[in-house]
Amino acid sequence: MLHISDETLMEQVRGDDLDQLTPLFERYHGLLFNFLCRLCGCRETSQDLVQNVFLRVLKYRTSYQPGQPFRAWVYQLARHVHHDHWQKTRRLPDDVEGFEHTATHRRAALAGMAASQDHAALQEALGLLPVAQREILVLHRFQGFSYAEIGQLLACSEGAARVKAHRALEALRQVYFQ
Repeated sequence: MLHISDETLMEQVRGDDLDQLTPLFERYHGLLFNFLCRLCGCRETSQDLVQNVFLRVLKYRTSYQPGQPFRAWVYQLARHVHHDHWQKTRRLPDDVEGFEHTATHRRAALAGMAASQDHAALQEALGLLPVAQREILVLHRFQGFSYAEIGQLLACSEGAARVKAHRALEALRQVYFQ
């Protein structure tokens, strides 16, 4: 069977051949699910967010520029979907007691991570990082993006992406081994 590139399929979707969205969904839904699950830590939410990504692919299909790498474009949409979800669900403690509870919970989580060196502890440590740092680590370490690709996604140079990834990894080490 002839393999059609992601970019060719997306150009067809852009030209209103919406049937071509199916192979793109089949190629990317698992990858995007893993990416979003690592960012938010919730499988159910990640499933919903993947659906929202593909709704945005459909909605913003005319913004796709022919020749642009589809992978970078769809991950950019996923980043925006995650950010929008986070903005809607973010809640700050209403009072000092709520803040103290949150701080106590965070300290307990950090103590538990130090005692447990398994995959769950790493995921929890990732969850404590700021979204921007977690995003870079997930893109590079788990999704296989190069620093050049990450630089394109973040609108910075490859070198700047490397520096941001290094800082994120250092922050993860501090949280994980604290």
